[in-house]
Amino acid sequence: MKVVSFKLEDDLLEVLEEYSKKRNATKSEIIRRALQSYIGTEKDKPFVTKRIKVYT
Repeated sequence: MKVVSFKLEDDLLEVLEEYSKKRNATKSEIIRRALQSYIGTEKDKPFVTKRIKVYT
């Protein structure tokens, strides 16, 4: 497994810490499950980006 580093707002980190303690799971495990769930529900939806045309 690879290590990934990212930033969280303080209040979100507090929620994550409380959630992981209540479920006796690591923060990494909670984040992995959340990503799998999110990506699993989003994978069939088209990914749309907006492009802006700039004239000079």
